[in-house]
Amino acid sequence: MKKPIIGFGITVVVLAALAFMARTLLVDDSTKPFTLGKSPVSTATGIGPSLNSEQAPSNVATPPEPVISGTDSPLLPLEPSNVDAATSMANAMKNGDPRAPVIIHDTVQEAATPEEIASPKLYAQYEARQNMRLYKGYVKAAEVEIPRLQADIAKAKAMGLKPEQIAEGEEKLRRIQQMRDQLASEHPEVLKQ
Repeated sequence: MKKPIIGFGITVVVLAALAFMARTLLVDDSTKPFTLGKSPVSTATGIGPSLNSEQAPSNVATPPEPVISGTDSPLLPLEPSNVDAATSMANAMKNGDPRAPVIIHDTVQEAATPEEIASPKLYAQYEARQNMRLYKGYVKAAEVEIPRLQADIAKAKAMGLKPEQIAEGEEKLRRIQQMRDQLASEHPEVLKQ
């Protein structure tokens, strides 16, 4: 399997070398081919285009200075800082970013006791308590979210938003109300706070 691939590779390299040698031996550099305008072939090497004196850079050791106007940069102007990015990132990883919003953990989830883990019946009761806590949390959040969504929908209608956008908000409201009603009918104890 590898021999035909290796043989093909060697053949390609040999043919390319022969073509290059034939071109350098058989092409006379003293005669210039007919072209319109300037010749693209350098007479010094016989290969590739050459730069005339107008095109060649005057000093290749130093790059040219960019011309910057006030609107060239896509980045917002930054405040000057004496702290490099790596130090700032390491500090943020260690101590947190002061600009980040605070994460509020309102309740700590109850862990299963060793007895509950050992007994399938007790563990099922533990899971039921966790599910009930989740359902109560959903109903409580829905009671806050539903009036806010209704106000947003009324505001969107008053502003003349597209009917598709209003329908999207109404569908979201309908689904939240439907889930709240379903949880209340299946588990009436979620309404007791």
